[in-house]
Amino acid sequence: MRAAIGMPSPRQLRRRTVSRATIATLILSALTVLAATLLLTVLRSVQDAPLRVVIVLASAVFQLALAMIASRARPEHPLGMLLAAFALVLVTVAAVRAEAHPILAGNWMLLYLPPALILLLAPDGRAASRRWGLVGWMLGVVAAAFMAFAALEPYLELSELAVMAIAGPLLLLYFALLAACAAAPLARYRAASESDRSRLRWVLVAGLSLPVTLLLCWASYLVFGVPDLVVYGLGFIALVIPAGATIAIARPELFDVDRAMIATLAAIIVASAGLAILTVAGVVIGRPMTAWGAIPAAVVSGLVAVAAAVAFPFVRRMLGRLFSPERARTLAALRRFASHVDSGDARPESVREVLRESLRDPGLEVGYRRLTDRALVLLDGTPAPKQTLVIGTSPGLDGAETKPTPVDLPIHARGEEIGAILPSRFHPLRTSGAIAREAAPFFEAIRMRAELSAANAELEASRRRLLTAEYAERQRLERDLHDGAQQRLVALGMQLRVLQRTAALPEPIADGIDVAVAQLSTAVAEIRQLAHGMRPVALDDGLGPALARLERDGQGVVELDVRADDLPDAVATTAYYVVNEAVTNALRHAEASRIRVMVRRSGDMLRVTVADNGRGGARLDDAHGLRGLADRVQTLGGELTLESRPGAGTTLAASIPCAS
Repeated sequence: MRAAIGMPSPRQLRRRTVSRATIATLILSALTVLAATLLLTVLRSVQDAPLRVVIVLASAVFQLALAMIASRARPEHPLGMLLAAFALVLVTVAAVRAEAHPILAGNWMLLYLPPALILLLAPDGRAASRRWGLVGWMLGVVAAAFMAFAALEPYLELSELAVMAIAGPLLLLYFALLAACAAAPLARYRAASESDRSRLRWVLVAGLSLPVTLLLCWASYLVFGVPDLVVYGLGFIALVIPAGATIAIARPELFDVDRAMIATLAAIIVASAGLAILTVAGVVIGRPMTAWGAIPAAVVSGLVAVAAAVAFPFVRRMLGRLFSPERARTLAALRRFASHVDSGDARPESVREVLRESLRDPGLEVGYRRLTDRALVLLDGTPAPKQTLVIGTSPGLDGAETKPTPVDLPIHARGEEIGAILPSRFHPLRTSGAIAREAAPFFEAIRMRAELSAANAELEASRRRLLTAEYAERQRLERDLHDGAQQRLVALGMQLRVLQRTAALPEPIADGIDVAVAQLSTAVAEIRQLAHGMRPVALDDGLGPALARLERDGQGVVELDVRADDLPDAVATTAYYVVNEAVTNALRHAEASRIRVMVRRSGDMLRVTVADNGRGGARLDDAHGLRGLADRVQTLGGELTLESRPGAGTTLAASIPCAS
């Protein structure tokens, strides 16, 4: 429809805006280079020219570098143009001051326009409303009016009172408009989306350079008696505000901005308190600090500095609880949780519940990156969902909606990402490096435990497969011996007997045949015993019949209670060996007169118990046969326990998974 009526599409609007912004930035940069050339030419005859040239040109280069970064990150944002204009203003004002033209005496106002507009338009490049947009226009109009009056005043021959009546209100209005621009980020912070808030916090941190400048001015009065240090504060403002705004639109997640803001505020408060103490001391003594003398001033300043250093951590924690309660609450909860993990009262996996409670997000999940494929998975091993959050739908300068932003908080250790905190979709989480650093040890432990558990599970599965293959191979060998070599030997013996009885053989040959048949019978018996050691033949009919033979051989001592049918062959064989070893030990070594064997299948678990009334004292680690049984049971994922107190008999119990 847009094409039908000739309206440009949002993509076309974006391309136009990008082109205009890029062209404007390049033009302003070129003009800055020309102005810098003029500055170098003009300042040749000035004594402090080299120092001024270095300072001005370094500031201009810094602003141009930020302008290029901002234009590349957000081409549609006017920040790049404003920074390039700021660089041009810095160089131009320096050159004009060198020429000392009275007609441009008010050009100092231009130095404040770009930073003020940056604060007014942060973070999306648009004023919060029409009224705030009007503030920007009025700022430019007032600056132009004051500069025009300053240029015409030498030719108007006005009285000093008339000059003050015109210039005074313009100055007051100009500074009021500057204050309004400085307050603009604060005014729009409450109504801003979380995405815009994360950017505004960078602007607010940069805006703290203003009270820092005032503190420098205050300290300059106390120490030197003149406000000369304020010049450095103004230079600091000119660097910090553009840098903060550039980070806000290009890489707001670069640092933990909450931590920086709280630390800066704490430093400002502590410094203000220290300066206030020094000021009060000067008033009480009745002399300014400049008249105290070097030693008293150094001692008092040192004491105030020590007190400030001691108070700073407390003030920072207080501000953290005040301005970032979620962050402070979470850090405190993680530190308490760390002590519980160290003492063994909690598992690292419980960090999920700790984060859910402290961040007030019941749907929060935690994930770790597997070592094998680097995939992000949840605690249960399922793949973590890829979450994005669209916070707000305010259009940018090109008419398009803001892009979705990821809501995960990545966790890093030793330079690699090891996991992430995954808040629920509608519960945005502020990017906090402190929370990530505090939680990193738990995520590392979770990943290591999960990888170790997976390796153990794979090892146990491998052992089960090997044991199952061993049982199958034993069964095959037993059948081969029973159906092959054993049958052939029996047939050979029978043939020799038939030959002996049907043929008239000499007595020595007949006696030799008797010896051969006897040896064949011995070989058959040995083969049967060997085959039985590999796998009892009785197990072909099931575990119950196989154990019934043990009961018959137990001379009335063994009591059998078996209620388990349809068992996997590996489970039945292991259970048979457990019972056989326990009964043999009880008969041979424990001098038992009563042995009770109970085998029960409960769901997917087979439970085997062998209890005797022998002399006891057996130990699992000392009995080699029982130790081997324990390994067999554990290979199938089961557990073997032994209770054998001296004089109180022995109870051997095995629990073997039997799910097929």
